[in-house]
Amino acid sequence: MQPQIIRTWCALIFVLSFASPVTGQHLPDGAEDWYLEASDGVDLYVVEFGAAAAPGDTVVVLHGGWGAEHSYLWPAIIPLADRYHFVLYDQRGSLRSPAPDSTISLQRFVSDLEDLRRELGQERLTIFAHSMGSRLAYTYLRKHPEHVRRLALAGPLVPTGSPLGDKRKMRKVRKQFVQWAKKREKAEITEEGLDRDSLSDREKTARWRIGFAAGNIYHVERWHQMEGGRAFYNGDIAELINQNTPDSLRANQFETLRTSEVPVRVIIGDHDLADFGLVSWPAVADTLENVEITTLEKAGHNAWIDRPGKFRDAIRRALHASEE
Repeated sequence: MQPQIIRTWCALIFVLSFASPVTGQHLPDGAEDWYLEASDGVDLYVVEFGAAAAPGDTVVVLHGGWGAEHSYLWPAIIPLADRYHFVLYDQRGSLRSPAPDSTISLQRFVSDLEDLRRELGQERLTIFAHSMGSRLAYTYLRKHPEHVRRLALAGPLVPTGSPLGDKRKMRKVRKQFVQWAKKREKAEITEEGLDRDSLSDREKTARWRIGFAAGNIYHVERWHQMEGGRAFYNGDIAELINQNTPDSLRANQFETLRTSEVPVRVIIGDHDLADFGLVSWPAVADTLENVEITTLEKAGHNAWIDRPGKFRDAIRRALHASEE
């Protein structure tokens, strides 16, 4: 893995456009896929999976990105499919939901989620969001608070407008994260015998995945579980959202959470790139009455790979109170 690749994905998360890896395009047994026609005519790819649908047991899943897609989240939710009915979709502009560049904006993403809610016949949504999906969850809560039952957030971005945290310390921690990830990446590449100039394409892909794993999981030796590749991510989506979304819509997500009575449950690892070292989220959770946090030791951004049992238990608790 060349250092430039490490710098690339670190830059992506720090400008709020980090992508997550995927596990492939196949569907689990029993899953059903269909297309939602959004209010502007764009088709969004949707998959439903799990137990029989019920108002309190249907969970809409928001993937990370911007510009990633949903399938990398299958390992996170399959252990819960005996209890909950999951609805996943590729957000506009992502892999299976192509859309004109002019329509890519946060306000349109919110509109798409509202279209999906109506199609599902759900008065209120229980939302499970990972990574950048949390930004969409915050914004949907702001625009449609009456239609949100509960938020379960895994590896979420710290809400904008938070008065908490030392920005200088946060910058320092980000540098520490980069150094930590690079060191582990280099060690694993050496361990796998991939520290050579001449590699086959298969070996280059393996080295790329190791680099990706080094930023997303604590146990980098589990990089084989980071299947998929670069074609599953559209890096232009983040730039388009920044261009087409008014700053006012992205501002002060902290205030949205503070004034909401919707329960918010946060699950985050102590080595998560979204808040490496947990310098921000614990303080945010302590300040906001409706927010509770579960921290996982020795876990990164895709915590279900690092701590599958602990993550499963945490997400079960996070979704439990959605029952009516």
